[in-house]
Amino acid sequence: MSSAIRDVGRTLVNLLRDNLADDNAPGGIRRQQIVLLPPAEAKTGGVRLTLFLYAIAPAAELRNELEVPGGPEGDEAVSEPLDLYFLLTAFAPAEGDDPTERTHDSHLLLGTAMRVFFDNGTLTGSVLQGDLPRDEELRLTLQPMTVEDLTRIWSVFPESVLHASVSYLVTPVRLRSTRTRGGTRVVSRASDVGHVVPTGVEAGLP
Repeated sequence: MSSAIRDVGRTLVNLLRDNLADDNAPGGIRRQQIVLLPPAEAKTGGVRLTLFLYAIAPAAELRNELEVPGGPEGDEAVSEPLDLYFLLTAFAPAEGDDPTERTHDSHLLLGTAMRVFFDNGTLTGSVLQGDLPRDEELRLTLQPMTVEDLTRIWSVFPESVLHASVSYLVTPVRLRSTRTRGGTRVVSRASDVGHVVPTGVEAGLP
């Protein structure tokens, strides 16, 4: 399933929109203000919250899955389990003359978005979007970042001002192959000891 990475992004954005957006509330954040976008591109359209996929890595704890030649059920699809890292960034509202109050608003939004992700640490069932299997479980966890880590990410956008951001890990995201493992696992091995040739003393040699 090559759409897994795309569908995880859809899942996270929809989760935030469903829990934060209120298009009818005066001054409320609107659905289209929560986007999957590099933070440097959030300069127009009144964007208030961005999610940015900044890294993809093999899921270390499941790395051996690809090396298993088969399962007890016979042929089964091969999947590559991945870790996806997202940067969540909040922006101040465009309106307002007091920069401190505007910054307070962005911090409040970031904290509220973090609460949504904390309350939904396991993504499964109808929350999953696109072609993600509804019986699958993805873990959504906050990842510690140092100032150096954050600065390194934002350095990719030299024309942008640093904004309050946090990192999240989604795992395991299974990128399913079109091939199968084939066959079943080896659970026993037969040895033919009838043709063992003795050596040394056992062979009658001095």
